[in-house]
Amino acid sequence: MRRAPSGTRAVRLATILALLAGFGWLAGTGPAQAATASGRTWQVEPTPNGRGAGINVLAAVSCTSAQACTAVGSESANASSPSAALAERWNGSSWRVQQAATPKHATSTNLYGVSCPAATACTAVGTAFHKTGSIDVNLAETWNGTRWRVRATPNPAGATDGGLYAVSCTSATACTAVGQYNNAAGFTLAVAERWNGSAWQIQPVPQPAKRTWFFGVSCSAADACIAVGYKNNGSGDAKPFAEAWNGTSWQATKVPLPAGAPGGALSAVSCTAARACTATGTDFGTTQPTLAERWNGTSWRVQATPSPANFRQSASTISLDGVSCTSRTACAASGEYSPGGLAAYFIEMWNGKKWRLATAPVPADFSHGALLGMACATGRCTAVGAWSGGALLQATLGLAN
Repeated sequence: MRRAPSGTRAVRLATILALLAGFGWLAGTGPAQAATASGRTWQVEPTPNGRGAGINVLAAVSCTSAQACTAVGSESANASSPSAALAERWNGSSWRVQQAATPKHATSTNLYGVSCPAATACTAVGTAFHKTGSIDVNLAETWNGTRWRVRATPNPAGATDGGLYAVSCTSATACTAVGQYNNAAGFTLAVAERWNGSAWQIQPVPQPAKRTWFFGVSCSAADACIAVGYKNNGSGDAKPFAEAWNGTSWQATKVPLPAGAPGGALSAVSCTAARACTATGTDFGTTQPTLAERWNGTSWRVQATPSPANFRQSASTISLDGVSCTSRTACAASGEYSPGGLAAYFIEMWNGKKWRLATAPVPADFSHGALLGMACATGRCTAVGAWSGGALLQATLGLAN
């Protein structure tokens, strides 16, 4: 059977886990209702699928220019077969599948995050199911412009399982990856690791609650990173969670919520400078549940975000799961929800003053789907995910503007 990473209740991975483990959103028929509103023009791009794979998903994407993007995810023959890491490359005119690497000890692998500091240098992270230990362990792979190679990735002492969900690189020899792990006491704890070009090393991370998760990370410099997720003490008090790396240590930051919001989580973050980061997620509210916040180097400030017109029909959390900024005045975010119980997606754009919904087109024969990752470079943004309704049970999805 395919394995999903631990922490299946985590908000950031709700859609990914449905895609990779339960396929809950594949039930039902009828068209999803992707949001439509004024904004920049987006188009569906043809994206290939794994050879012989009936189930495919792209979970993350990274672009160094309009002509160079890398997307990662997973593929499998069917819902009951093991998954394999999937990687694809955009060369300015088309997407092509790359041969991802597989650890010798793994029976199933999934990639959830990717970062490319150069066209010929990428790092991807995720999980591998250890066939001997029967647990999910951290996975990291690097691309050198020719091939993908597995890199030894440590797991925290006492971890019963875990995974890496996001990575950010400022160079081929400076990457930070984040995720979470479970321990024997039943606690879920955030984890951060640093790549120096030759080895990964676990970094001490403050744990301000019994349960903490990191889902996103962005580094504007080797000594300036922001990691985001959420925390709770097991009593339904989930709150957004963010920490800042100053080159020496991680420090927790106070993350506000919109007035009246019962809780929330941050799913992704993008920094253009140490004092300019945007994080997105959900506030668990019913009025405008999407969440965006701005970091100025000292504090976080909530930004007003729209939601799709039919968001109150959603059977699941409405969340902005991916975000990418090219400047203080230009960001794009991808969202997911499930109006009528069917997965759908939407896109929002930031112009320096406000967030606006943009038209999010769907493939021909689209029934339902989700956008999971967003990456912007000068002149182009790319969003990736998965969709159903065509010839395959689940196919890769790519949009660009």
